[in-house]
Formats: sequence, structure tokens, C-alpha cells
Amino acid sequence: VGLIAFYLIAYYSIFRFNGNFFAQLTGFILLGLTGVLIVFNIVHDASHHAVSKNRKVNQYLSLLGDLVGINTYIWDIRHNVQHHSFTNIPDADIIIDSVPLIRLTRHQKHKWFHKYQAYYAPVLYMFYSFYWMAVIDFNLFLKKNICNLKNIKHPNKEWIKLIAFKLFYVLYTIVLPLMFTDLTLGQVLVCFFTMHIAAGILLSTIAVLGHFVEGPEFPDTVNGDINNSWAEHELETTIDFSPDSKLINFLTGGLNTHIAHHLFPKICHTHYRAITPIIEKYCVNNQKVYKKEKILFAIASHFKYLQGLSKK
Repeated sequence: VGLIAFYLIAYYSIFRFNGNFFAQLTGFILLGLTGVLIVFNIVHDASHHAVSKNRKVNQYLSLLGDLVGINTYIWDIRHNVQHHSFTNIPDADIIIDSVPLIRLTRHQKHKWFHKYQAYYAPVLYMFYSFYWMAVIDFNLFLKKNICNLKNIKHPNKEWIKLIAFKLFYVLYTIVLPLMFTDLTLGQVLVCFFTMHIAAGILLSTIAVLGHFVEGPEFPDTVNGDINNSWAEHELETTIDFSPDSKLINFLTGGLNTHIAHHLFPKICHTHYRAITPIIEKYCVNNQKVYKKEKILFAIASHFKYLQGLSKK
């Protein structure tokens, strides 16, 4: 409730402080950041049916993702059907290929520009939110095959939802501020892209830390199979970052306790801090490796990981 209210307040401030460009720009930035927090804390759990026992409640809450610019139907395919089922597996986990120009596993073909990826990655991450909203959703709707899903036919109602929500998003983030404030088109576009840059930095920073750092494995497959159980595979391909931090747990919607999420995706993230010590104790008692890192070290580890993959 607090996040939704803050999103509305941030939007209201764009009109309330008409004539004060920097106040309006701040409103846009807060809108972008709060939108990401809504996705982390509400939409993510709702897409896993982990907010309520009532399936309809989860479906309605997941629509908040559509309202802040992402298509939750495609998100369900990308995140639940593929990423959670085939974590870190090439040609099955589409998250690996979701950031173009960046080589995220040794299975991806090395290109000459990858040797600079640790340096240009932050620039691409800044535009990831906009890229997701404007490109990824449409691109995947137009594909017949998405990784290991073949001959996909999207329902007509999902096409209608895609177009309707995208138009509504453009309406309230660009058209209405242009119509009902003193902002020029150029100023509105500056605010809009600054909003997405702020959102992109937060979104990308959290998204990459659960898998694309030093430690998690990206196993080879033999005839499409891996020599492991599903639960062991999730444990080996995932890492926690600052799992003891209440603040980071709140801001990321439990994504910092990423192992608990991958093992128990249908449990609400508010329980992950209680579950994580149990997982760690189990790993110690059964000679399993429990991977965790402080958030700042995890960020540094991500860029070391990119640097390692910058070489053939």
C-alpha cells in the first residue's frame, strides 16, 4: 500500500510543482525508482502466486507490472517458465540473452567488442528499463520460438493487453505531463529518459547479482540433460547477497535471499530471511556449498565476472 501510494504521490508531484523543472524531474525519478520497487516487492511475488492464496488476487496485483511499463504475460514466460525451470542453462534460460552486447556465460559466442564489456556494461544497464519497456516485450511477442519453447501462439487477448497497457503507460508518463504542465516536449522527454535511467540502474544492479557473479555455475548439457537434481541445481547456480540486511531485503523484495526464492518460489518473500539460515545450516551439515556475498562485494564480483568473460 505504501509503495503504491508513494508512486501516486510521485506522479502527482509532477503536476503539483508545475513551473519548477527540477522538482518535476525529481518526481519523474521517484516514479521510476518506485515502479521498480513495486515490481520487486509486489509483481514478482504475485507472478509466483505468492502474495495471496486467492489466485485472482495474485493476477490482479501482477497487473501493476503492466501499469508501470512491463508486460507481465511475457514476464511469466521469461521468468517463471524458463528462468526458474532452467536456471543458468544455455538456450533454455532466456535471462542469459536478455542484455544484448554483453556476454554473460562462456557458452555464448565471443565477439571482439566483448573485451570492453566490463567498461560499457554500466551504460547499457542505465537503459535496460527503457529497453525492456520498449523493445523486449514486443520482440518476444513477435517470436515463434523463445529458447526451448517452440511454435508459440500468443492469445489475442494478450496482444490487446500488450498494446493497451503500453499506450496507457505512454499516455500518463508523456502525453498528460505535456498537456497539463508547462513542460516542453524536450523537457518531458528529458524527464522520461532520466526516470528510466534511474530505474535501469536499480533494476539491473539487483537483477545481475543473483547469478552473474563469481560463484554460481553454468553447467554444460548432454543431449539437453544435466547430471543433477533440480534442487541441487538451483543451489549451485544461485547466490545470496547481504541476506542478513533487513533494508536490502525490503528494497529488493527478497531478491537478495535469492537461493530461498529459487528453492521456494511460491512462498512470499517476507519469509525468506527466516528460511535462509535453515538452508545455510543444511548446506553445512550436508557438505553443500552455500554461496553468499556482501552487496558491494557482489557488485565488484559482477564486473570481475564480466572481465573474465571478456576473453575468449
